[in-house]
Amino acid sequence: MYWTDWGETPRIERAGMDSSMRKIIVDSDIYWPNGLTIDLDEQKLYWADAKLSFIHRANLDGSFRQKVVEGSLTHPFALTLSGDTLYWTDWQTRSIHACNKRTGEKRREILSALYSPMDIQVLSPERQPYFHTPCEDNNGGCSHLCLLSPRDPFYSCACPTGVQLEDDGRTCKAGAEEVLLLARRTDLRRISLDMPDFTDIILQIDNIRHAIAIDYDPVEGYIYWTDDDVRAIRRAYLDGTGAQTLVTTEINHPDGIAVDWVARNLYWTDTGTDRIEVTRLNGTSRKILISENLDEPRAIVLNPVMGYMYWTDWGESPKIECAYLDGSERRVLVNTSLGWPNGLALDLEKNKLYWGDAKTDKIEVINIDGTMRKTLLEDKLPHIFGFTLLGDYIYWTDWQRRSIERVHKVKASRDIIIDQLPDLMGLKATSVTKVFGTNSCAENNGGAAICVSLHPRRPGVPVPLALSC
Repeated sequence: MYWTDWGETPRIERAGMDSSMRKIIVDSDIYWPNGLTIDLDEQKLYWADAKLSFIHRANLDGSFRQKVVEGSLTHPFALTLSGDTLYWTDWQTRSIHACNKRTGEKRREILSALYSPMDIQVLSPERQPYFHTPCEDNNGGCSHLCLLSPRDPFYSCACPTGVQLEDDGRTCKAGAEEVLLLARRTDLRRISLDMPDFTDIILQIDNIRHAIAIDYDPVEGYIYWTDDDVRAIRRAYLDGTGAQTLVTTEINHPDGIAVDWVARNLYWTDTGTDRIEVTRLNGTSRKILISENLDEPRAIVLNPVMGYMYWTDWGESPKIECAYLDGSERRVLVNTSLGWPNGLALDLEKNKLYWGDAKTDKIEVINIDGTMRKTLLEDKLPHIFGFTLLGDYIYWTDWQRRSIERVHKVKASRDIIIDQLPDLMGLKATSVTKVFGTNSCAENNGGAAICVSLHPRRPGVPVPLALSC
């Protein structure tokens, strides 16, 4: 495959169709290489430069460069050929032009008065000849993509973005095992943590107006998110299908969201109603858990095994609090040296609680009992918002730097995952299928409309909706 690049270092490159053997073949006397086409009969490469006003050609390796049309073009864009004739579109003349492919003679305008002419291609048996390839037989034995290559065995198997190839070199895994789920204002994205390139995929979900927080249920494979503009809590599968709206009434500014993957409940904070509420994961059996002494509640995380929930409040008296999952036994964990504690994350294996503060510009950590407060990172953190933890890494979004970054929770080594992406909001790093822990609500929902598991010293308690805690 061949392509042009008109960036800071304009060039034409080529590589195998599996991306192997990449090489720059033209990088001199080139500025805006817009059009590009191949002459299969004569094994020549043609390109049009809109800044330098020419059409040149060369061998397929970039050697033996020749002029075809020089200095008399206005703004050529797309380029193609058929037989001995070159065709190209021109933005300034709004026309399609043609000339002889070897001499540039017999130049003519064949169609004019076009509105914004863009790409152009000639379709014919001569331009798309048939020839047998290794990928034609049983897709080359590949489970997903079979890509042709210039080197022996002249093909290779590949997987969809973010998915790893098995050791047999032919079979793709079922999907990414660890992912980073990102909420932007108007879309949701999935980033594979299995691969080193961190390529993001936009989920095809309609009517996302102002997504804020995001969480994931590894049992059923649903993504849950809050939308502040449509004032709703919604969910969809990991591939973007099956979108549903769960909660739309008495919800003003839904902010933080958290899935109890064991008891099958959904918790959220609302900075408009100043409440923390819970419902079943399907949106039924809704209940208000906490409605007093909340100013600006934001992030919320759960520990279903121990029966606790934790949340941040960035109001006049910023604090981090915890309570049992039924809202009882509420207490303050941190209420000093806080500003805007936006992000919150639990390390369930190490019993640590991490948070990111957008005003003090720090990432800090404490034990889940509120002891041993430490600063993990305090450099170049202008505005932390989304915040999550998986394995050895803490991930966060930064509004000002427009980045997703991560830091090792022990070594404090830091990496940038995505840079220069605006409108970053919530973040969730998760294992797609791995489920951690259990409690007494896991079996038959404890026989109640809503069952929440409390501290191990107190057994799992069914909480019927009609009763107060």
